Amino acid sequence: MPTALEVQTRKFRAAFDKASSYFKKYHEVHAHRRSESEPRLSRINTSSCWDNLPVELQISIFGLCRLQDIYDLRRVSRAFHNLIDIHEQAIAREYLRIRRHGSLPRPIDESSSYTREPQDDVILLSDLFPPSTARGGGGRGASGRKDAYTFEYLWTLKRRQEVCSKLAYYIADRVMDRYMHYSSYRSSFASKRDRKALSDRGIDLLQYKLTPLMFYTLFFLESYARARLQTRDYYYAEYLRGRLPALVQPSDRTTMYRDLQRTILQTPPFTDTATLISTHHCIHVLVTYLRSALSPEPPHQANDPCVSMLLTTCSLARIAEFFAAEKGGGNQRVMRREFMHNMQADFDRYRDDESAAKVFGGGQAGKEPPPVREIWFEAAKNEMRERGVLQHETEEWVVVWEGARISMGCQHCVGEEGWKA
Repeated sequence: MPTALEVQTRKFRAAFDKASSYFKKYHEVHAHRRSESEPRLSRINTSSCWDNLPVELQISIFGLCRLQDIYDLRRVSRAFHNLIDIHEQAIAREYLRIRRHGSLPRPIDESSSYTREPQDDVILLSDLFPPSTARGGGGRGASGRKDAYTFEYLWTLKRRQEVCSKLAYYIADRVMDRYMHYSSYRSSFASKRDRKALSDRGIDLLQYKLTPLMFYTLFFLESYARARLQTRDYYYAEYLRGRLPALVQPSDRTTMYRDLQRTILQTPPFTDTATLISTHHCIHVLVTYLRSALSPEPPHQANDPCVSMLLTTCSLARIAEFFAAEKGGGNQRVMRREFMHNMQADFDRYRDDESAAKVFGGGQAGKEPPPVREIWFEAAKNEMRERGVLQHETEEWVVVWEGARISMGCQHCVGEEGWKA
């Protein structure tokens, strides 16, 4: 009579044979769909039963793993380290295909449409932030081409998703805290437990609504920062060649930066008017609660230079750090000290930028951050006015309870119902 171990071994072997047969047929059927740029697969000897698997099946298994699991597997042995590194491109592509329902990132155009379902976050993120390609520089493939589908690229997407999700949570938490403080619905719930259930439900719904909009916000801020950097580098190169007769004046810089934003808003994904309006509402809510957190007492615009620095010089990750430190939950003093340290480092890099000083001047006027209204808001309002949608309705609202509706709009929204966040 076979032992339990023998039974388990036979079951495993049967499952292995079935999986091998399936993946062999699958790749035969879908091989013609693969791009010619697909990395070539090589068999690597690991001196283990893993060697019995087809290479395609190995790649598919790695693609189903979490990124942390893949890094852990690289530390199992030198053989697995080599196996994973040599097939990094293929694993990264498979990782994305599985989570994108069979596709790879593609440029966003007017025909692109996306759901706001959490499981589709990676589709929107990877289309907004597609990989770049280069040649040489340590490519691991047989062709010597460094494919941008790397683990580093996947980690970058993961970090962006986490930052946007966390920031959406912190904003949702502050919206619900304010709502529960001022709303007449508070008296409808007799117990703290019921009020907490309402608050938790509202936070979940608002976070669900805000997270994909944070992706667009992040895309705009990164695109705008990159455009400003390219403009500064251009004028600095002109300065080095002796072709910059005078410093770029603050008014000229304002005009240049407004034109940069206008260009961004006239290219995908913001050519879709609904996306433009939704992103406008998201940034409006973000700035509103950032202002109230920095200046709890009126006037809330008192610390606008800090808001401007956070939006232009820092990043959404730094803003998420700020809200995390304000919320607490751990060692709040340490979190605040770490945020202030990082914020100061960001400011020092901005202040000590020698090339910017040569282009815009090293005085106060050259280093003063722009007014908040000049970051997104003026350019977005002008764009909406040109499209005839300055007055618009909002689709950014959630129903947290029967008849209790929270709306996230702006001053230009019409027909807005419910409590305004």
